[in-house]
Amino acid sequence: MPSVAALANGALALKLTLAGLPVQTVQDVQDVEETLGGLLESDVSVVVVQEDFRNQFSEWFIERMKRRKGGPLVVYCPGFEEEESDVDAYLNAVLKPAIGYEIRLE
Repeated sequence: MPSVAALANGALALKLTLAGLPVQTVQDVQDVEETLGGLLESDVSVVVVQEDFRNQFSEWFIERMKRRKGGPLVVYCPGFEEEESDVDAYLNAVLKPAIGYEIRLE
């Protein structure tokens, strides 16, 4: 099994495939939870997950993700379908929980 795996659909799945990542195409959040759950028990080191699914995870799965220890590292990747995005809001949403304080770009 490869050391990196990706779970995505649509344009992001194509972009990740073109970048050389092995992509498992998923259709809905239940498919993501089931596939990601299996990958968490495998020898994969990094799992890239399409960020659109992150806010749709069930409460049970969110708690499972919080309780787990060790690998693999789960990285959420934006879909890049929006023309304009609020970079500051995105960075705060990602970095603040990880490092504990807000960063402002000037």
